[in-house]
Amino acid sequence: MKIFKNIAGIFVILLGGLWMLQGSNFIPGMAMSDNKEWLVIGAMLVIFGIGLLYQNNRPSTRLHGMPGEE
Repeated sequence: MKIFKNIAGIFVILLGGLWMLQGSNFIPGMAMSDNKEWLVIGAMLVIFGIGLLYQNNRPSTRLHGMPGEE
């Protein structure tokens, strides 16, 4: 499941980056070119993908006992 989430996170980041490039007219000739709505949607997707990768790969912290226990 961890591998699937990593692949999904990378895919979402790449798709968001593509939409950002189209929305900012770096990739002209598409219906989405020079449309700021796609720039914002792409940026939100990139942020979501980074969050997904961070959540999936952050180190797990485990408490070994309650405070005050031996």
